[in-house]
This record gives sequence, structure tokens and C-alpha cells, in this order.
Amino acid sequence: MNKLIMADLPRLLRSKLIWIVMLLTVFLAASSILTIFAETDDKTMIFHIGSNNLILFISMMMPIFSGGISILLIAAEFSSGVIRNKFIMGHKRTDILLSWGIIYTITTLLTYVLYIASFFIGLLIAGADFTGIDTGNVVANLLIIMLFMIKFQMFSFLMVCIYPDAKTAVICYILNNCTMIPLSLMLVADEKSKGVEFLSRIFIFGYTNGDFTLASAPDKPWLTALLIIMLSAVYGILTVVYFKKKDLK
Repeated sequence: MNKLIMADLPRLLRSKLIWIVMLLTVFLAASSILTIFAETDDKTMIFHIGSNNLILFISMMMPIFSGGISILLIAAEFSSGVIRNKFIMGHKRTDILLSWGIIYTITTLLTYVLYIASFFIGLLIAGADFTGIDTGNVVANLLIIMLFMIKFQMFSFLMVCIYPDAKTAVICYILNNCTMIPLSLMLVADEKSKGVEFLSRIFIFGYTNGDFTLASAPDKPWLTALLIIMLSAVYGILTVVYFKKKDLK
């Protein structure tokens, strides 16, 4: 597996898509802070408004950034015969999957860390007042959001193994993420069932419950983390099942 990682990593770094995403991440993080100046000049509100911008970006764009990259690049391996060559050379299917998991999860985490770092640097430059902010809540919320990013990444592996064609995989990936819309609408209703509240935890909007800042006290973060990890594990198992069925010869 180490040989696979060492072979795939340079190819990943040569991809223009990766560097475009990294630049966009920094730009969007900076833009989310700059737009605050048009909304308020209250230094104590910059962090709270910025947090709302952050969750909006992560819920709408990060799924595409984290999962879309792996779908496009892995689909290119299917179409170009790279995966077939790996298999012919004697690499096990599990090693191929694990190398994907390691490389693209690291890419997702780097993108996320880059955005969060740029976001907080922007807050410092903007002179945000952090007085009264509970650091524990901020850290807990950031870790939960990071798990959401990994969940998106795991689902992208499943989609690209079911649909090696990049366009089909991306469309199915996006449609699945759109399923959060009805749950989000039911969540903001005056009367909502316990089932809706429970299921909505697998989506970011469900976790944030529509009114979110990083300083907000997380609602049962252990339950949200458990559900996300379990769902990611299910995606991983299904990915293995579908990948083992593929004819790579």
C-alpha cells in the first residue's frame, strides 16, 4: 500500500484541480470576513456573523470540494486504466481502497484546516472581539463539522465505485446531498417529530438547527459524532462490496 500512496501522491499534487480548490478555499474564507463589514461595525458581532457564513459555506460548498475532487480524480483512474494496471501489477483491491482513503481524507482535512485557519486569521485582522467566547464549544463544533467532511468523503468513494463515469457519480453525489433539504424544512417547522430531529443529525443543518455560531453549546455532540461515524462506516462497507464486484482485468 505504501507504494500505491507514493505513486498516487505525486499524481494528485500535479492536478490543477487540487490547487484551484485550495486557492478558492482561502478566497472564500477571506470573503466571508470581508462581507461582515457591510453588515456590522460591532467587533463583538464579527465572530458570530462570521460563524453563520462559515456554516453556510461548509454546508453548500465543502461537500463539493471534499467529495467532488476524489470523484473526478478516481473516475479518471477508471477511464484511463490506471486502476486496472494497479490490479495487474499485483496490488490488492483493499490496498487500492485504503490508499484512496488515506490520500483523499488527508486532502479533505487539509482543505478544511486551510479554510478554518484562513477564517480565524481574517477574524484577527478584522479585530474581532472574542470576549466571552467559550473555547470548548468552538473546538467541539469544529471537530463535529470535520466529521461531516469525512462523511462526505466516504460517500464520494461509494458513488465513484458504483458509477465509474465521473458525470454520473457527481450527479448522484449532489442529488444525495440534496436530500437534506426536506429534512431541513421539517426541522424548522413549529411541530417536528423526534424522528426528524434524530435523522437530521446526519446533516449539518440538522446539527446546527438553523441558528448556529461556533460558540453555541453543541447539542449532544456525542450522538451526532456516533451517527456520522456509523454512517461513514456503512459507506465504507458498501464501497468495499461494490469495488470487489468490479471487473478490473
